[in-house]
Amino acid sequence: MGGSASGRVPPGEPPLPRLAALLVLLLGTAVPAQPAPASRERQERRISLPDSASEPVPELHVATGAVTLLLFDAPLDLASVELEGRERFRFLDVGERMLALEPATDLRSGEQLGLRVRFAEGARPEQAVFVLVTHPSDVDARVQVFRRAQSIPALQAELAEVRAELAALRARSEVSSPAGLALAGLLDENGVVARKLELQLRQEGQSSLRVMGGFILRAPAWGLVFMQVMNLGKVPWTPTEARLTHSTGGVQVPVLGVRMKQPRIELGEVGVVMVETEGPDWEVGTLFRLELVDATGTRRILVPRVAL
Repeated sequence: MGGSASGRVPPGEPPLPRLAALLVLLLGTAVPAQPAPASRERQERRISLPDSASEPVPELHVATGAVTLLLFDAPLDLASVELEGRERFRFLDVGERMLALEPATDLRSGEQLGLRVRFAEGARPEQAVFVLVTHPSDVDARVQVFRRAQSIPALQAELAEVRAELAALRARSEVSSPAGLALAGLLDENGVVARKLELQLRQEGQSSLRVMGGFILRAPAWGLVFMQVMNLGKVPWTPTEARLTHSTGGVQVPVLGVRMKQPRIELGEVGVVMVETEGPDWEVGTLFRLELVDATGTRRILVPRVAL
């Protein structure tokens, strides 16, 4: 009786096979779960493109769920990008100096896809070629691509130059008082000679830029022209270059830099512009022609008489 009773299906209940199938559809737990892919470590790298075809092609590690971003040190030809198996990629975007991509699925073990992009300018190498693979443990999140590998001597020379520039900037930043000027050798017993900047009505660019006033400072180790400039134009103005030329002979004096109290001079504003020179090796009061130009070279100020 017991065996017969256990084999019956009560009225109104579905047979066991149909019930099991229903539970599988509703819960999704009746079938063995597929093993989840191992999490990959996102890495950042730097790649130098090979100089010849005999060198190995750089390899990029890509994976689904992760965007790989390539940053180039030169502009790209946007129309030249070639990606093998493009239909297998969920995402591909190209900018002036960047390329981003993501595959829709991981590449199979041992599978490789090619990527090629040309540079917009003519320097060599003319193109960048990569091999795309899926690595089991990592994925490239950000890759900086350099067109040419730099030798160790070149890097050392560049590092020495940067250190020298930093040292000079550090020394100048420490000069923040008369005592600092004296300790830095920028001020001695001869002191500083100051005079008012001589202005003339006929200044070039007077319709848009005008020197409202200023003064000149001169010490044995440096010279400084201090000006107040009004911008009467329609766009902001920022001088990026200064040329200081002898009124007689046309010889230019080395200018250490152009500094401003503000980032730019807006329309209708008066801004402070300072031009710094090396130690004067000319007679006091020598006349110079001072020209200030912006990055475009189209808007400039010309002060024809600067007695430095």
